[in-house]
Amino acid sequence: MSELGSLLELLQDRDRRTLDLVKARLYALGWPAVSYCLRNVSRGIPPRERERVRRLVCDISSSYAVRQLLEMLEKEASSFYLPEALYYLTRIMDPELTPEKFDSYYEPMGNALMCELRDTMTAVEKVEMLNYLFFDRFGFSLNGSQPDGYETVVLLPDVIEVRKAGVVGISMVYFLLAGYAGLPIYPIFPKVPGYYVSYFENGESLFSMDITERGRISDPVPRRNWRNPGKTGTDSSILYLYAASMRYFGMDAPSRLEERLLDQVLDAVKL
Repeated sequence: MSELGSLLELLQDRDRRTLDLVKARLYALGWPAVSYCLRNVSRGIPPRERERVRRLVCDISSSYAVRQLLEMLEKEASSFYLPEALYYLTRIMDPELTPEKFDSYYEPMGNALMCELRDTMTAVEKVEMLNYLFFDRFGFSLNGSQPDGYETVVLLPDVIEVRKAGVVGISMVYFLLAGYAGLPIYPIFPKVPGYYVSYFENGESLFSMDITERGRISDPVPRRNWRNPGKTGTDSSILYLYAASMRYFGMDAPSRLEERLLDQVLDAVKL
């Protein structure tokens, strides 16, 4: 039996020390090992133990996703690839999600956006193109049947599949596509609850977009109103919004492990 097959089989063991050793080895081997276990639970584990082992493997995947995210933030604190970071965050709540599957949700839309953008366009023209594609061609809309601020769908794959969510869910796809296309669009958290969606230029808010009005362009948000200028206009602010939406706004309450992992992320990217 291969090492990975043996490690998967050992996950049936109920001894805590054995399980800790197996987890440590899987972490050392990286995502390919975790992915192998996810794919082979149903084939390598007897039916009576399958569900328990599957939950354990999913917990390992979620925990390892946070480890990957924190390592990336430590190495590339000032600049990192936003879609990859959002994938790690999504895998906390969707531990069987592969990078390839996650990419398949947004890349066709992101590529369509990039095909329409031109260097000669002004910032306003670029955002108008983003708004047209996002709301008209791709068909994203707000779920108006829910009370204001209530989010029933927050995970990016879920929002992209149904094309309808609350303000935060819709905003997250907006940020994802903008980041993929290289548009400097970030949330601004003011000194009162809530956030603005803003286009940045030279570290300042050039103008804002009202997601509740199909991205309508409006006034910039003055720096004096920013909660934390040092963390504003950064990819970390997007991670903070996404992690907070999963931690506090989702319809399905996170498990105790998911809460702890999301708290780790929120602490790492806190505003």
